[in-house]
This record gives sequence, structure tokens and C-alpha cells, in this order.
Amino acid sequence: MSRLKGKIALITGGARGIGLGIADRFIREGAHIVLLDVRQEELAASVEQLRQLAMEISTGTPSKVESILCDLADPANIEEAAETAWNVLGGIDIVINNAGIAVREKFTDIPFERWTKIMDINLNAMFLLSQTISKKMIQEGRPGSFVNMASKNGLAGSGMLAHYNASKGGVVLLTQSMAVDLASHGIRVNAVAPGFIDTPLDRELKAKQEETLNITDRTPMRRMGTIEETANAFLFLASDEASYITGTTLVVDGGHLAGAGDF
Repeated sequence: MSRLKGKIALITGGARGIGLGIADRFIREGAHIVLLDVRQEELAASVEQLRQLAMEISTGTPSKVESILCDLADPANIEEAAETAWNVLGGIDIVINNAGIAVREKFTDIPFERWTKIMDINLNAMFLLSQTISKKMIQEGRPGSFVNMASKNGLAGSGMLAHYNASKGGVVLLTQSMAVDLASHGIRVNAVAPGFIDTPLDRELKAKQEETLNITDRTPMRRMGTIEETANAFLFLASDEASYITGTTLVVDGGHLAGAGDF
């Protein structure tokens, strides 16, 4: 049985990487999808890819796939995109706050403009989009599920990523606070905290380093995670299988944090 049959899911940062992987997984579970991203060409290509998938696996009416171009650094753009997303398929049942950016640099070298941009996209946009959509859910008496993209970096500090780490720490506490405030309305809020996952963002970060991070040696499972493994965690928390789970952060890191004391 499809675990998300008929559900409508909004996915930010859906044009590539984990966001696209989540969209793929959700379509295979019967959901309709609205992708939100700032990369216009990649967004269009991903929509076409997902629509083709929906056609290929459908035994009846295929899942619908829509997209909205949005700059998450622009509050006005976020509110407009949230309104459009709500209306395009007739409401929203699931919000996946996946979009995020990161830059590796020493704490003393971080310009305030970059600190602000990372906070705007990773945390402030999540707050504003979630607030806008949750208000609509409450007004219409529509239960829902939010799953936010945290990180193992939001649970333990690390060098060269002070702005990213702080933003993800904020996501963890925002998730808990949203869960408490929204529970009485039938709205669950959880987060996924990935470790080292093989994604375009991770590859971009490593390509800009002089030395390659010794990632697998510091992970008990001795490998990076996959987009599919991360998408599975989002699927579980978004689905009714997690109906009594709210305010939690599910770590998907191959045991990295559990074994941190060994390094």
C-alpha cells in the first residue's frame, strides 16, 4: 500500500540532491508534489524527470508534479510562493523544509553578510514558510506533517562551519518548539539530521578544500550515506507510520555522532 497516497507535499530545494531524492521517493508512495527552488533550469529538468516517473509507475491517475521558482533569501518571495503552493493543488498536507546552503571557512574569516545569508536560507526561511503554511492548515482544520532538514552539525560543533552549525542548531530547537505549539491542531513537526551524505552540496564543499575530509574513517559504518537512505527517513516521519512522533530529530549519520568520542 502506498504510504502517501493522495497526499500533497511541498518540498523546498527540490531541484537536486536530497530534495529531488525525497520527491522521487514520495511519488513512488503516491504523493502529489510541489517543488520549490531558485535554480530555474534544474527545477524544470527535475519536474520533467518526476512527471515521467509518475507516468511510468502509475496504474491509474499519475501523481501531479508542480514547481514554483522562489528565492528563500527574500521574505516577500517566500510568502508569495507559500500562497501559490497552497493553491496550485488545493492545499498542502506535508512540508519538507529541505533547502539549505553551506560554506566552509574559518570563524574569524566569516563576513557578516554570509552569516546572514546562511541564517536567512537555512533557518529564517524555514520559519516563515512553516508559519505561513501552518496558519492555513489551522484555518482549514487540516492536519499535517512538517519535516525539517537539520544536520548532525546542529547537534555537535565542528570547525570551519560556524554559521552553518548555528543555523542547524536553530532548526533543531525550532522543530521542537513548532511541535509543541502545533500538536493540538493535528500537525506534527520533526527533523532529520543527516551526517555525511553523497550530495551535490557535499561534493562542492570538498572540491573547494585543499585537503579532503577524512570522512569515512570517522564514521563507524565506514562509508557516506546515500540520498535514498536520507529520503527514507523523511518518508517515515512524514507518513502516518510516525503518527505518535513529533518534536524529534532523527539522526541519519552511520553512527558518526555515537562514535565521536573515539576520534
